[in-house]
Amino acid sequence: MTAPGNRQLHVDALTTYIATHLVRAHESGGGQGSSWFRTGAPSDELNAVLRLSGDLPAEIERLRDLFDGIPASWHFWRDIDSPEIPELLTQSGLALFETEPLMLFTGTGESAPHDLGQHKLARIEEVTDDIGLAQWAALWSDTTDTDALVAGLRQGPASTRYLLWRDRGEILGCAAVVISPAGASIEHIVTRADHRGQGIGTALTRRALELALESRTERVILTASPDGERIYERLGFATVGYVDRYA
Repeated sequence: MTAPGNRQLHVDALTTYIATHLVRAHESGGGQGSSWFRTGAPSDELNAVLRLSGDLPAEIERLRDLFDGIPASWHFWRDIDSPEIPELLTQSGLALFETEPLMLFTGTGESAPHDLGQHKLARIEEVTDDIGLAQWAALWSDTTDTDALVAGLRQGPASTRYLLWRDRGEILGCAAVVISPAGASIEHIVTRADHRGQGIGTALTRRALELALESRTERVILTASPDGERIYERLGFATVGYVDRYA
């Protein structure tokens, strides 16, 4: 649960989360109504209902029609959203599939880079073309059929920077940072399964954070897997709330 003193931090981080998702798609909605975005790509991370508002049963029905046939995640923000939302989503045939902490950068974490050992010759590079974006999508999604994913990812080129970790020609990790007027979000940090635990994800997070701070944003957020929460705490992020995702 979110402590009372952290409620405003939770709201601020949520505002950034929504803003950094809306900027990456040609189709989106927000303002006074429900917040959502849709790229049409076959991934529930690239299409989502970010927050429900208004007449909840009617909105859920409307958005179910909008996303008909397109994989999408539906977000419920604990301690902020109406407590009836989970039951309404369940009644609509959606099921909870993950809960993640929402974390805000506080600037109080470790600053020294980790010793990456055998990966000292590796490098982080920024994707500059569709070939690189396809390689990024292949690692992130663990699939070789990336054309539709690339089309969705390409919808936000002005807002999103994609990073690859390449070692002797092999792609071992990826990450992304999304910039919006409300702040920045670090996302999609993935390390290839046979190279986990070697500092690659930490290094990618550090580089993504550098890019976010270079944009002079006032706020940097991310959502973490339960295993990643402590890592991000060491890098200066603090948990301010939790999101439940349904599909």
